[in-house]
Amino acid sequence: MSDNPVPLRDPARAALLAWLVPGLGHMYQGRTGKGLLYAFCILGLYVVGFALGEGKNVYWRWVSPFNTDKFMLHYVGQFFVGLPALPALIQATIHHFRPDSNFLWGFMAEPSPNVLNRLLLGGKPYEIGLIYTTVAGLLNVLAIYDAYEGPAYGYGDEPEPEAKDEAAQATAVQAGGAA
Repeated sequence: MSDNPVPLRDPARAALLAWLVPGLGHMYQGRTGKGLLYAFCILGLYVVGFALGEGKNVYWRWVSPFNTDKFMLHYVGQFFVGLPALPALIQATIHHFRPDSNFLWGFMAEPSPNVLNRLLLGGKPYEIGLIYTTVAGLLNVLAIYDAYEGPAYGYGDEPEPEAKDEAAQATAVQAGGAA
């Protein structure tokens, strides 16, 4: 997709803005309706999931990805929501280097095993919230791509320029013959 029918402002900056705040990259490009739709849907899904998990389902833990019992695969998806999920990464990084710190009063810090057990035994809301927040991040990957590449329509739908000219000539000849 090299010839974009919609003039876009700096695609790389739009993609970065779309990652920081879902929909912001589209608003930057002047596609406000699409930006508001993405912001409402993605952030809404994220907030509902965060609330269902009582704010304890978005966190990161610095471990090897090969340590499958401890690796936080869901945060890999949540990360793409951007700024709303970024405090978890900052919190885990500070805790990794200074375990005794209480940065942001523990907001988005890894919950204790007792808290996780309580949430998991409390029914499905925690797990549903985990899925909602992860899916919100994965949906934002598509929005980031759309902000970078532009709309997906317009390729292959139009006739070739030569075909347009031939069609216009044929219409002119028909109109001239009918007169």
